[in-house]
Amino acid sequence: MSILKRLLTNKTSSSNSIIKNSVIAGTIIFSGFGQDVLAKGKSYVAVEPLVCDLVKSIALPSDEVTCLVDRKQDVHDFKINPRQAQLLNNADKVFTLGKEMTPSMRNWESKKQTVVVGVSAIDVDDHSDHGGHDDHSDHGGHDDHAEGAFEWAGKFQLSKGSYKWSFEKVDGEYADPAMKMVILKSNDIEGSEDLAKELLGSKDSISKKNNDTLIVSNKAFILNFDQRKESTVFNVDIKEDGQYIFFTEHMPFEFESTQHFFKDVLNSDVEPIAQLPDEGEGHHHHHDHGGLDPHVWHDPHNIIKMGDVISKSLKKDISVFNRGDRKLINERFEKADSILEDLDSWIVEQVGSIPEENRVIVSKHKAMEYYGDAFGFETISLLDFLGDSSSLRPENIKSVLKELKEDNVLALFPEQKPASKLLRNLSRQSSIPISSDQIFVDGLMMDGNTVSVAVHNTCTIVDSLGGSCDKESGSNLESEWYKLSD
Repeated sequence: MSILKRLLTNKTSSSNSIIKNSVIAGTIIFSGFGQDVLAKGKSYVAVEPLVCDLVKSIALPSDEVTCLVDRKQDVHDFKINPRQAQLLNNADKVFTLGKEMTPSMRNWESKKQTVVVGVSAIDVDDHSDHGGHDDHSDHGGHDDHAEGAFEWAGKFQLSKGSYKWSFEKVDGEYADPAMKMVILKSNDIEGSEDLAKELLGSKDSISKKNNDTLIVSNKAFILNFDQRKESTVFNVDIKEDGQYIFFTEHMPFEFESTQHFFKDVLNSDVEPIAQLPDEGEGHHHHHDHGGLDPHVWHDPHNIIKMGDVISKSLKKDISVFNRGDRKLINERFEKADSILEDLDSWIVEQVGSIPEENRVIVSKHKAMEYYGDAFGFETISLLDFLGDSSSLRPENIKSVLKELKEDNVLALFPEQKPASKLLRNLSRQSSIPISSDQIFVDGLMMDGNTVSVAVHNTCTIVDSLGGSCDKESGSNLESEWYKLSD
C-alpha cells in the first residue's frame, strides 16, 4: 500500500472513530438527561402541619409529601412511634421547624436527610420600630430555671403502700440527665408552693439513683437517671393514707415513652386529682423553647424565608440538566412569595383600622411576638406574670390588673375553646371580655392552609380591638394559596 493510501485510510479510520465516540458520548448524556426527566418523584416527609402545607406548595406535583403530625396533635408533646420513625428514615428528605417547636425532632436534626426550616435556620425579620425580637431570649431552656422553680405539681390521693415513679428515654435519651423533686403531704398545691420552691432551691438535697426509695421529706431529691438503661425507676413509699403533692423541676410527661410515669403495686396507672398546669389548660406545658421563640410564621416575611430554604433544598434533588423541573420549583416559590407579600400588605391594611391606643394583644403564651413586632402591637403574655403556676394568686393578680388597665386592654385572646380557666378568671376580675373567637398560635387550624390561619388570627384580633376586617379579600388570598397545591 502506498504511503498516500495509508495516510488516507488512517485519516478516515480516525474520523470514523471520533464520530463513533461522539455518538456514544451524546447518547450517554441525553440518556441520562432523559432518565432524569422521566424519573419518578421524590418522597418527602414534613413533620409539622404548617411545614407540610408549605412544602406541598413549593414541591413538584410529582413529588410525594407526607405530613407526619396530625393537625389534632400538639407538636410540643408529639412522640415518634415506630411507624413514623420508619417514614422518617425512608424519606428522601425530612422538613421540620426543629427542636425548638417539636422537641421530639432533636435527635433527627443531625441526620443528613433532615432540613430544618424554623427559627434556627433563618434570619428572622427584625422590625426595629417595634422593638425587634431581642426579648425572645426570656424563653429560658431547662438549664435556665430560676432557683427553686418547678414546672409541674401533681396532687394524688394515695393509700399506704409502695408505688413506682419511672423516667424513660425518649428517642434514645432522657429529657435531662437529672431532675429535682419534692414530695409533701398536703391537700393544697398553692399553699405548698412556697415551701416547695424553698426546698428545690436549697443546696441541701438528697441524691437518688435507679431503684432507690423516695418518701415525704423536708428536703428535695436529686433524681439521677441511669444513662445505660432505657428507663430509671424510683420506689415511692407512702406511710399513711392521704393526699400528697409532688413538685418536679420538669414535666413528668417529657419522660414518658411506653408507659405512664406513676404506677401502683398492681402496675395500674395512678393519675393526679389536681395538677399545675392542669389538663384544662390545653397541655401547652412545653412553651419553654430553649432561648428561641419558634413561632416565626406569624410574620409572613419569615414564611418567605422558610420557603426559600425549602426551595433551595428541593432543587438540590434535581439534576442541573433538568432545567424544566428546576424552573417549575422557582415559579412555584415565586408564586408563594407573591401571595405572602400580598398577605403582609393585607394584614397591615386591616391593622390600620384599629385605633393605635387599642393595639394590645393579651394571650396566655408568649407566641405572638413576631406578629406584634411586624404589625405594631404590644403583646402581653400572662405567663410572664404567673411564673410557675397557671392560676392567678394574690401576689400577681394586682400587677396583672394594673398592666391591663394601663394598656387600655379591650380583649383577652383565648388559644383554645372553651377558654382556659386562667382567662375566664382574669376576665371576671378585670371585666375585660374574652374574644369570641380563639387565635391559633401553634400552627394550622383544623381546616385551611398557611394563609387561612393568618387571615383568621388577624380578623379575630382586628374585630376584637375596634377595627374592621375585610374577610372577603383575605379569603381571596387563601384561595390563591390553595391553587399552589392543587
